[in-house]
Amino acid sequence: MHNLHGEFETETIGKLLLFSGRGPWNDETMRNGVVKMSKLISNFDINLPWAQLSCLYGESLMPPSTFEIFIKQTIIRKRRGLSFLAIVIKDTDIARTIRSQLSYCYDAAGVEHVFVDTVEEAIASLLQNGFAFDSANVTHFFKQHDFTSR
Repeated sequence: MHNLHGEFETETIGKLLLFSGRGPWNDETMRNGVVKMSKLISNFDINLPWAQLSCLYGESLMPPSTFEIFIKQTIIRKRRGLSFLAIVIKDTDIARTIRSQLSYCYDAAGVEHVFVDTVEEAIASLLQNGFAFDSANVTHFFKQHDFTSR
């Protein structure tokens, strides 16, 4: 059975915002995500840079209306200190399309980002970019919130 709404989990560990979710994304799911993530981001010191690690599963694409919300929210996150994003795309046949849509948004918002194949590579990339956090807790979050289709 295919879900019309995406599902996701999000959390912070240190100066790192974690996001694990399975598309498809629509306006309602995006708004719910924005509210949840905004609460977490409000705990960060906006004068200090922070990063995000996203693991996206399935058809993680957005229709035009949702994409507009996403771009606006990414620009707001950048103003609030988002300085680097590591993205893992899993369990999909359309990874190139998802990557293209996300790159367009992050480039438009001026957020440095990297696409990698595993959470471990994403963690390494974040550490190389100067972000310190508890890697074991990050790994645990993504094991606990694995949205691979079963």
